Amino acid sequence: MAALMPEANPRVLSRLEELIGTHAMFRIGMVVSVPMTILFFAELFGYQVRFFPPGVVKMRRRWNAKAVAMMAMTAALSVILQAVSAILVLIPGFLTFRADALVRFPFGAIFGMPAVWGVAIANLLGDALTGSLSPGSIAGAIVSWWMAYLFYRLYRGPEDYCMAKKSGWIKYYAVVLLWCVLGSFYLCTNFSYLRLFPDSLIWTAIFPAVGVTTFVGGLLGPLVARVVGPAAERYGLSRDEMGYEKSETLEQSG
Repeated sequence: MAALMPEANPRVLSRLEELIGTHAMFRIGMVVSVPMTILFFAELFGYQVRFFPPGVVKMRRRWNAKAVAMMAMTAALSVILQAVSAILVLIPGFLTFRADALVRFPFGAIFGMPAVWGVAIANLLGDALTGSLSPGSIAGAIVSWWMAYLFYRLYRGPEDYCMAKKSGWIKYYAVVLLWCVLGSFYLCTNFSYLRLFPDSLIWTAIFPAVGVTTFVGGLLGPLVARVVGPAAERYGLSRDEMGYEKSETLEQSG
């Protein structure tokens, strides 16, 4: 996969920068990144934004043994896959092939928020273990958190997250594509803000690489869900069976 990153020819990058409009991409990225970061911190403090109907709810979550176990399992599998895929380096110290997407996407749908937080923790641990921990790792942890969070929010019920129907598969790839757009904008906007790379390289090379490598890494996710989902239901470990969380409106909690 390292061969996917050509040598940075200044003239080529300059031309691509003119065609793409890196300043416009950065502004779009800021529009995307601010609400994503706000929603992340809202969930961190136990609040969830709902759109249908619109409002904010307080989430009551119980970190029981099952929830902690699912978070740890997700983190462990993610770190292992992240470490294995680290040999396929795109940008040394920053970007590798995303084999961990194979579990991060479906686990968010199956296990809910324990898996979501497991993914965020795994990203920081994985970067530390592979020697790629950097200021960009914070942005990486948040955008990785969104990999599982989108599936947690957009999937409902065993039929859905066990991929028992064709519609579940179609939704899976649609949500993965959604993350590839949002995640690429978020990560590259933060790379640009932190000045980790030249803007011409960020928006012409890293931006498409993030989406492509993640989509390819997550292609077999529905097969993982077909195996793990029913097993989680059977042993009381799925998001529905764990009874991990319940919500209440802010008016009710007051």
